[in-house]
Amino acid sequence: MRGSRSTSRPRLRLVWYRKEIPIFETLGNLGDFIGGLAVVVTLVYLALQIRQNTAALRTASRQEIVSGYRDANRLWLHPGAARAYARGVREFPDMPFDELSLFGTMFNDQALFFQGAFALYESGQLEEETYQAYLTWFTANVATPGGLAWWNEVGRPIFTPRMVAAVDARLAAGELPDIRQLAFISFDESSPVE
Repeated sequence: MRGSRSTSRPRLRLVWYRKEIPIFETLGNLGDFIGGLAVVVTLVYLALQIRQNTAALRTASRQEIVSGYRDANRLWLHPGAARAYARGVREFPDMPFDELSLFGTMFNDQALFFQGAFALYESGQLEEETYQAYLTWFTANVATPGGLAWWNEVGRPIFTPRMVAAVDARLAAGELPDIRQLAFISFDESSPVE
């Protein structure tokens, strides 16, 4: 009926290129777009935060390793300890008991230090270059006659299998420095020990 009034409400419509689009549908689409954009921005932000956190963890890990190694090396300041280590890398286990005990403790500290570095490397917190330097240093200690005897009798059975495999592989690769030639490991039998 032409003259009668309609009871339905008028719908809000947006005209877009001569096509009618309901305004609520348009607002819904706009909301979806903004929501998707917010998710992308959030993901980019989180990726940057993770990268910064990883870099900070690597730096802290390296500092922790250096600090621990520096503390362990203070024992080398005692001439008796330095002599015991120098003798141990040549003669272990055929040495006096007190030197044997001191050498075993010092070598175990070296191995524990490397095990920590190895764990950090495996977890991605220590970069390849630093890890290889620590691996080479520890394996050079193991490559000495006394170091190899200690490794076979004491170290290999008590340390983690993956760490042992890494040391053994580096040992098999060869081309390790002979640490017995280093000034602080070389010693003169005639010099007094305090």
